[in-house]
Amino acid sequence: MARKSGEENRRNVLEVATRLFYQRGIRAVGMDTVVKECGVGNATIYRQFPTKDALATAFVQGRADAWFERMRQAAGERDDAREKLTAVFEVLAGDTAGATYRGCPMLNTNTEFPEGNHPAHLVAAAHKQQVRDWFQSLAADAGAQDPGELAEELLIVLNGAYATGAVLDGTRYGKRALNLARRLVDDACTQR
Repeated sequence: MARKSGEENRRNVLEVATRLFYQRGIRAVGMDTVVKECGVGNATIYRQFPTKDALATAFVQGRADAWFERMRQAAGERDDAREKLTAVFEVLAGDTAGATYRGCPMLNTNTEFPEGNHPAHLVAAAHKQQVRDWFQSLAADAGAQDPGELAEELLIVLNGAYATGAVLDGTRYGKRALNLARRLVDDACTQR
């Protein structure tokens, strides 16, 4: 059997940890569980991720990067600037309706690591700021009267839907978030 490269091992460990951390929570999953699920030795994992904090931070960064990739792609498929904003909420509605939906990894991480100096917390907080900034840029392109205000309102709707959809009916609250986002965008971008 051929040995895996360091990058292949890293990818494998991160894929397994991502699944486990998202399903069960970061604090609930011990490194021994990650080792067992990966089918590799301790040294292989710790060579790639020297601490659980390093693995947790890589998980959060990976989820943040994947979110932006998906959302930018969805927005990029639209020509109308207003529709770029609502495209994000169309993806959100699909995500929250999924059978395996367990909430927003950033919000979950913030709950698990409320201490402001934890590296995973810092990545989650930075992601939310980047989302707000991206929304503001899209809102300006869409002609919003106050792009900053619209961005903050959309961020509230986004996070509210992610949090509520994890606890209650994800399908229902995802659709409501989409409808609310459309109304907010329409109200804020009346001058076209």
